Amino acid sequence: GREYWEVAYLPIDPADIGRSYQEVIRINSQSGKGGIAYVLERDYGISLPRWLQIDFSPVVQAYAEQQETEVGSQAIYELFCKTYLNGEGRWALGNYQVNREDNADRLQAELVRGSAREKIAGSGSGVVASFVDAMERFTGKQIVLVEYSEHAMSQSADAEAMCYIQLNIAGERYCGCGRSEDIVQASLDGILRAINAAVIKHTQAA
Repeated sequence: GREYWEVAYLPIDPADIGRSYQEVIRINSQSGKGGIAYVLERDYGISLPRWLQIDFSPVVQAYAEQQETEVGSQAIYELFCKTYLNGEGRWALGNYQVNREDNADRLQAELVRGSAREKIAGSGSGVVASFVDAMERFTGKQIVLVEYSEHAMSQSADAEAMCYIQLNIAGERYCGCGRSEDIVQASLDGILRAINAAVIKHTQAA
């Protein structure tokens, strides 16, 4: 009778064919969250928290389906920047000032979009809470900070920090990221980009 193999796959060391484990990572429309996160951390020092991996994975998969090909490392990075870091044509954070009064932080800031300027103000326990309060007043929407994560991009003293933000805005969740040598700036930029994402979604739906 016929003989059948006992295993479905033959184990192979990539070194046996002149490759490395890193080189055999391939991202396509069927790829999971782990492969995408691995590529970003390996090549760009971006360590995505689990909840952002879940949010970003469908973006990469949709792009792979559209292109009908595997997605390279640079394309994944560009998608990440476009989705979470790109602030072009949207509100950006200008000058801001924080004062501590009566056990609360009071923030005054300026939002900038082209030639438009808007003054905002808010208060809370910490700079982040103060900025969220200011943006609630500015947008008229309830905003809740759901997830917050940060890390340095390298080990040097002047390394940039990456901050990952997820907000619940009027019952829907949006993500944004900020990158700066100043962790406070990175945090506020991440919050603003998540809010911008909500504005864009509702503008497109209108």
